[in-house]
Amino acid sequence: MKKKKKLSTIFRNWHRDLGYLVIGITIVYSISGIILSVRDLHLFEKEYILNAAIEKNIQEKELQSEIVLAFSENEQKKNLPAHIIKKSVLNKFELLENNNEFIKYQISRKKDMKFITYYKNSGEIIYSISGYPTFINSLVKAHKSSSQDKWSYLALAYSVILLFLAISAIFMVKGKYGFKERGIYLTLFGIALVVLFLYL
Repeated sequence: MKKKKKLSTIFRNWHRDLGYLVIGITIVYSISGIILSVRDLHLFEKEYILNAAIEKNIQEKELQSEIVLAFSENEQKKNLPAHIIKKSVLNKFELLENNNEFIKYQISRKKDMKFITYYKNSGEIIYSISGYPTFINSLVKAHKSSSQDKWSYLALAYSVILLFLAISAIFMVKGKYGFKERGIYLTLFGIALVVLFLYL
């Protein structure tokens, strides 16, 4: 007659196997989480450049409409990743500098690293757009997925597995290193850390 397995052994086996199963997605969420945590520093972004040329010495009040027209017909956009093309929309101009040599704008309401510089003497326009390379953008998009994305099914399953891994750990170890001894203090400390940083 087979000996009945203890609950702690069953949880340990499931904990081990599910842990192996989610290594890949854990790496994805870990990397994308780090990137998103420092997104305001723009550390992992790449600069994409678009060039255009218009008339020289255009007055500032007329310049914005000329810039919009120049980049709406810009062929260089075809060489950009799709998410950068979407980001390149000229949705708001904020004047940063206007001197004898150039006029410089920051684009968008979100303070993105998007700048347009118009050189008065040559008519050259340089549009600088900072954004994630395609691979990093895919990780970030997965991390921020919504219910309409296919990735959300995997994210939901991952969340359930993480919940199981957290709860099953309570029953896995007995003795002085078990939940009732050492574990409960570490758990309470972890919860306290979360509450502290939520309300700092």
